[in-house]
Amino acid sequence: MSTSARSPRVSSAEARTRILEATRRLLLRQSFATLTVDAVMTEAGLARTIFYRHWTDLPQLAPELLPDIDDPLIDRIEQTEGTDPGAVVAHMIDALVNVYAEHGPLLQAIDDAARHDRAVAERLDTALVGPHALIARLLAGAQHPPPDPAESASLLMAAHRAYLLDTFGHGDARRGAKQAATAALTALWERLRA
Repeated sequence: MSTSARSPRVSSAEARTRILEATRRLLLRQSFATLTVDAVMTEAGLARTIFYRHWTDLPQLAPELLPDIDDPLIDRIEQTEGTDPGAVVAHMIDALVNVYAEHGPLLQAIDDAARHDRAVAERLDTALVGPHALIARLLAGAQHPPPDPAESASLLMAAHRAYLLDTFGHGDARRGAKQAATAALTALWERLRA
């Protein structure tokens, strides 16, 4: 007769959720580079082998850590795309500022992981195809579009990410940072669309 305590069974969906939540909590305290599957699974309260039922490694999991993975911002923004482009831009800016303000340290950890791990960068690039295409469409539809809207979209995405991570990535944004970021991005987009 075994005396080892067994944890109760959890559904696959619950295990996946617990693993993602545990990883997000750990990334608020440590870098992605120092993260291990063992640490994640200990934090999740699950056996290590359960991790591999969902992912092959931590880089494969990284894009799923994005805070909007269950209800992507891009899907919500694209639903308004048939309306006035100015409304789409305003919705995009509002959504970006809010997600970075709420999840800055987590997004910083994911960005750090992408800079240091090619596999994470490639998975993150895949997750950002939709936002890139939206920005390229918005630029192509501007009164004076850039010669290469896709390349300009890449530049803008990098600038947005760097600015928002500088502002919110450390979890200690100054008072009024959301309003200032919204105003700055709105001014930039107004110039781009003029």
